[in-house]
Amino acid sequence: MSLTFVKICTSGLNLKFTYCFSLVLTWLMLSPVLCYSQKLKDPKIKKGPTNRSYSDPKLKESPIDWKATRTEFMIGAGPSNFLGDLGGQDDVAQPFMFDLEPTLTRYSVSAGVRYFMREYHAVRGYLSFAEVRGDDALTSYPNRRFRNLNFKSPIVELAAIYEFHLIKPSYIHLLGANTTKLFNGNRFGAYVSGGAGLFYFNPKGKLGNDYHALKPLNTAGQGFPDGPNPYQRLAFGFPLGGGAYVLLNKNFTLGLDFAYRWTTTDYIDDATGYYYDNTQILERDGKLAAYFANPSVALSNVPNPDWYTKNQPRGNAKSNDTYMFLQVTLSKSFTPAVTNRKFKQSRRMRGETYKKSKKKITPNREKRRTYKTKGIKNSKRKFKAPKLNFGKRKKKNKVISF
Repeated sequence: MSLTFVKICTSGLNLKFTYCFSLVLTWLMLSPVLCYSQKLKDPKIKKGPTNRSYSDPKLKESPIDWKATRTEFMIGAGPSNFLGDLGGQDDVAQPFMFDLEPTLTRYSVSAGVRYFMREYHAVRGYLSFAEVRGDDALTSYPNRRFRNLNFKSPIVELAAIYEFHLIKPSYIHLLGANTTKLFNGNRFGAYVSGGAGLFYFNPKGKLGNDYHALKPLNTAGQGFPDGPNPYQRLAFGFPLGGGAYVLLNKNFTLGLDFAYRWTTTDYIDDATGYYYDNTQILERDGKLAAYFANPSVALSNVPNPDWYTKNQPRGNAKSNDTYMFLQVTLSKSFTPAVTNRKFKQSRRMRGETYKKSKKKITPNREKRRTYKTKGIKNSKRKFKAPKLNFGKRKKKNKVISF
């Protein structure tokens, strides 16, 4: 009897142990799944205008970002110089910039508009004003120095330029941001440019302390039967150059622009072709025209006066005059303005001006209703207190027993 009881107890304990062990094993197997299912996930934020952040800069990297800054207004200022038949280095005339005289550097200013047709392709229209000069007294080459010609001329240029941008900065499109202090992207840009334009010039020669316009004097014999034709003071120019710029903030860029201008005229300095007979110029146009036609007559130590007689070269007619500008530019892009219009409108509606404007009654507005129009006597309404019976108990009906 005792053995049977022990066996029954042992079998009961084994069943309980097996049941507990299976529960623990099941719990261990399911606990990772339960923990993963109960893990907190990051909340999903819907994209939209209400979730804009004003603390961190946002960079738009879509292919149409450049359209936000496609129009720019530009101003520029810097030095100008001239390459022609007058002045130059202490040798025979050299092509391009090898005959540049740095001491005759003058000024140039310009203003214009740049418009991006494509992301890296832009056109620029501008108006420039500059001054150029030349003087034979600054060179030691004998043929030039004793020729003794000098001039100054204004340049008023209207041109259209095509620009191909090699690199462009990554613009900031951050609401309310006007600085690049938090911006780590590329700020630099570079381009090459070329175009065409029309410019006006008016060469003047110096005698004493006065300057005289040279075109009316016909210093090269213009107007004579065997002389050249009179020239026009309007000509075409073809700028070719390039530049670089840096992004200051989302609207402003600071740059450096250089352009070399080839022209269709050789009369910016009023010197070209050959000398004409100075006695005929004196008889027809006077002493002033004769002097500017051959200023070497004012010098006493000319090595060979025959250099400056009729049919001798007065300038190089095979090459036209050129000039160049190097300018520091500042540009501002016309980006869409970021405003809090809704906030301003709600604020305005709460203001006194809005209330006053609402009180104004137009003559065509309908007459408001009054007590008279409703048929109510024009007297004060008496206030009637409401009946409050919720504090009193209702009387219970007596139950009559039979």
